[in-house]
Amino acid sequence: MVDSCFQCGAELVAPPALCASCGAVQPFRADLSLFTVAGLSEIYDLDVQTLRTQVFALQKGLHPDRFAHAEPTARRYSLEWSTRLNEALATLRDPLKRADYLLRCQGVDALGEQVKVADPELLMTQMIYRERLENIMAARDLPGMEALRQEVDKAVTKVVQRLKELLAILPCTELEAAGSAVRELQFLDKLVGEIGRSEESLQNV
Repeated sequence: MVDSCFQCGAELVAPPALCASCGAVQPFRADLSLFTVAGLSEIYDLDVQTLRTQVFALQKGLHPDRFAHAEPTARRYSLEWSTRLNEALATLRDPLKRADYLLRCQGVDALGEQVKVADPELLMTQMIYRERLENIMAARDLPGMEALRQEVDKAVTKVVQRLKELLAILPCTELEAAGSAVRELQFLDKLVGEIGRSEESLQNV
């Protein structure tokens, strides 16, 4: 089924929010994926700068101010599309949120409260990293903090690369491995934040 403009009947091309022929803002469709809303292919290995450029260009054309004098329906559509674009940018620019979203699209809630981290290696890694962070803080060791930050950054890069491989072809056929990688990335992401706050605390004393 080919989608067409509700106003002029022209075939809609991606992204589908505005008709390329007559410029009419289209009825909002909550069923569309965030990738489709942004006019991008559904892939994990996404160029974030391309995402930003695409979303900002679309936001400019869909900004509610452009429809300030339009009929109420068009104003509502522009607001709904703009809100969805903001969600697309916030989700897809982040490696963790992007991977989690792609798995959710396949019905896998890798970060749900009901999911327990059963990987003993990951549990041990978490314990070791947190103990090191506590020791560094207690010793007020700024060089040690920087070394830990660099080590964790490298770990993040490795997990993201693993996700690129696991999610290279969609739908993903290795859901368990992908879910495990997402949980590991979530832990590392939180650890990066903790290290940043701890480093700032040491520098300010």
